[in-house]
Amino acid sequence: MKPFSPLVNFSLSTLALTAACQANADTLFGIYAGAGTWQSEYAGEIGKPATSASDLGMSDNNNNFYYIAIEHPIPFFPNIKVQQNNITSEQSSVIENNFSIGNIGYPSGSTVATDFDLSYTDAALYYELLDNWLILDLGVTLRKYSGYLEATSVSSSDKTDIDISVPLAYGRMQFDLPLTGFFAGFEGNYISYDGNDLADYSAKIGYSFDSALDLGVEVGYRALTVNIDDDDVHTNVDIKGPYAAALFHF
Repeated sequence: MKPFSPLVNFSLSTLALTAACQANADTLFGIYAGAGTWQSEYAGEIGKPATSASDLGMSDNNNNFYYIAIEHPIPFFPNIKVQQNNITSEQSSVIENNFSIGNIGYPSGSTVATDFDLSYTDAALYYELLDNWLILDLGVTLRKYSGYLEATSVSSSDKTDIDISVPLAYGRMQFDLPLTGFFAGFEGNYISYDGNDLADYSAKIGYSFDSALDLGVEVGYRALTVNIDDDDVHTNVDIKGPYAAALFHF
């Protein structure tokens, strides 16, 4: 499958803008890490002609994610955050509508087992524009999808690989309630072009324990939109639900 044509000019412009503001950030060197689970609910359509997630029998699923971020005081050199997001679903259902994946069609009334993997790896390059009780990060995320869509019936079977690399605008804002350890925040990525939309966001609240390792916990709500209209892959899927994570700061 051919990768998307990235908006390179947009990405470079975003980095240039945030680099110009980097001198105002009060950043100290630190390593941040986290791991959590996301109770995901699936909605939308897959295939062309398409059928709904409910028709395919998709139900709630727990998906895991983990990340590590490195921040430093070097001027004009971006911080980096790498995050792995595992998103899978496997089910079987008697479909009510015709649909196809790749070059194979599945007529209504067929019992179809579907398996998909929309997992992706993010590498966010960002600058910390504010670093006090209000944290503001802006930059660019380089996202790599490495997954597949697969459907199998008694008479047919097809598997389409998803191999996509694309840049997205990245932003994070966090409010720390002074002297309490509590915080609240918002984080998101977004891009839209050529009939494709990729977006995700998370809203959270959390607490950091006063310890040598700066342990913490957070809970929140995550939402992901994957709208791909490409030669081989057609998806318009929304994945959303609550999550919980453990945090570490070295």
